[in-house]
Amino acid sequence: MGRTSIVVVSYNHRSCIGDCVRALERAALDPTHTRLILVDNASSDGTADLVRGELLTEDGTRTRGGLPAVLFASTENLGFAGGNNLAFRRAIADGDEFVYMLNPDTEVEPGFLGAALEAARADPRIALVQSLLLRHPEIGVINTWGNAIHYLGFGYAAGDGRRVDDPAVAALLAEVREVAYASGAATLARLATLERIGLFEEELFAYHEDLELGWRARLCGFRVVVAPRSRVRHKYEFSRSSRKYYWMERNRLLVMIWNYRAATLALLAPALLAMEPGLCLFALRSGWWREKLRAYGYLLVPSRWSRILAQRRRMQALRTVTDREATALFTGKVMFPAVSPWLLTHVANPLLAAYWWLARGLLHW
Repeated sequence: MGRTSIVVVSYNHRSCIGDCVRALERAALDPTHTRLILVDNASSDGTADLVRGELLTEDGTRTRGGLPAVLFASTENLGFAGGNNLAFRRAIADGDEFVYMLNPDTEVEPGFLGAALEAARADPRIALVQSLLLRHPEIGVINTWGNAIHYLGFGYAAGDGRRVDDPAVAALLAEVREVAYASGAATLARLATLERIGLFEEELFAYHEDLELGWRARLCGFRVVVAPRSRVRHKYEFSRSSRKYYWMERNRLLVMIWNYRAATLALLAPALLAMEPGLCLFALRSGWWREKLRAYGYLLVPSRWSRILAQRRRMQALRTVTDREATALFTGKVMFPAVSPWLLTHVANPLLAAYWWLARGLLHW
């Protein structure tokens, strides 16, 4: 049995990282097969100093509770993708078998790692295993039971707000099952698979990195699952920062360009073009229209086209399955109550779902 490195990437998380580490210590992890890798992305709130002074031993090799630990205090913000990749490369160099990505605003429940490892070891084709994420401090309320991908590139937390004691939900959580993609907030990854298909795409920096990785894993014939007995509580709050919308929109478009076949992009073009005016109107009314224009602007700079197309060629060269197979779990509706306006829920979603039903019937490549 190989070692698993639990990777926590922080950026100005001084207020919650202590709770995260102490929950890991309470989980009674096996120190011979588990360690913690902390990456601080040049936080300005003293997160790294707190970790050194209060959470790690004086020599920095263990947490105060005895879990082996490594701290990387980056001098620049590498983003979620770059911060995790820094830790992944260390884990690969040290011969680890798995890495477990964990957000600093989470608290694990005992048995979380064992249940995730059990699911991963049941099938070598499983690349990613997401834990069941529960909202904190609510009791028994789901944050995500595995994330969803809309065929136009949107990603969202499926099951958010549902209760685990709902009989229909309990049936859904009875066993390990496949999902469209795994949330980077609490996911186990098999390092041998990541070495084969690649780590996070660092151009994405923040948002959609986990979506792209899960989509890429499925393109390469691997499975992405949720292990409901592996449970992590998440202090989740949807950020309405306008800057976030820039990353989400830019990265959504990049990922579609990289991962879809050209024929699929052509098939989906009418829906994509019909959706964009509505998105622009929503951005204008919500105050992030500048970020929406910046996302377009990023893609329209000719000097970037060669890099974007080179990345597309790399992604397409990796694939072993058809788009029809890779998108089998994609959805035609955006179920995102935190930002979904009435028109999206009652007008756009039915039309988009109908288009996806028709497109799936034509998607044979």
